[in-house]
Amino acid sequence: MEKIKHTFLIILVIMSCKSNKKNKDKILEETIPITTLSLKAKEHFEKAQNLVQNGLNNNPLEHYKKAIELDSTFVRMYNYISIYSPNDSIKRLNHELAKKYMHMASKDEQMLVDATEYRLKYPNDNKEAILFKLAELYPSDKYLHHTICFLLFRKNPSLAIQAGIKSVDIDKNYGSGYNILGYAYINNNEFTMAEDAFDNFIRCESENANPYDSKGDLMLQMGKYKEALLLKQKAYELDKSFDWIPNEIIEIRTKLDSLNIKDIKN
Repeated sequence: MEKIKHTFLIILVIMSCKSNKKNKDKILEETIPITTLSLKAKEHFEKAQNLVQNGLNNNPLEHYKKAIELDSTFVRMYNYISIYSPNDSIKRLNHELAKKYMHMASKDEQMLVDATEYRLKYPNDNKEAILFKLAELYPSDKYLHHTICFLLFRKNPSLAIQAGIKSVDIDKNYGSGYNILGYAYINNNEFTMAEDAFDNFIRCESENANPYDSKGDLMLQMGKYKEALLLKQKAYELDKSFDWIPNEIIEIRTKLDSLNIKDIKN
């Protein structure tokens, strides 16, 4: 009897291990796969993605270059550059390369290329229907939701908000997710929600200058110049590379002085 119990327990453990493996595999499949001929190239892609979509470096050229040197057919890297490069000609060049090799990528990665093709062909489109369809297949890919929010926060802030909320629901400590969501709320004239998003950004990254700068932008939009001044000063204290802030501080102080003069006259 003891032997039977022991055997039964072993079977349960094996079944549990298999179940855990399936669950882990499922988790891995919840983000869009990265197809490449080189594991090192994949590492550089992931580093670039982490830098860009966490607000650490919006144009990590070194990682882009190394990834493509290691795999000249790296569709996902070309597509990523076509989305996030600040240079329009570089966007188009990399999109053409993504199209050239897209037959080597997964069907889901091909959808990313199709979405960029549509975006470039119809620059006034504000739906990103292909990416939203892809997001239905990968509901737990926070970077995909972040990308949609990034692409739409100016053109269609209400849709951007839907994607942005999903990115921070997936990761409650995703600072950059709150940042882009905050700007989407600003563009949708939802200032209270924007303030909440930026406060969460500060909570996630209290030693980073960016959240204070972002909330300072909101305060300026709301006409709260004293609060904006304090936030901009805090941001510049934390990071002197934010070299546009001193001019903003001068402008805010000038505005405050003019408001004080008006108060005295009244």
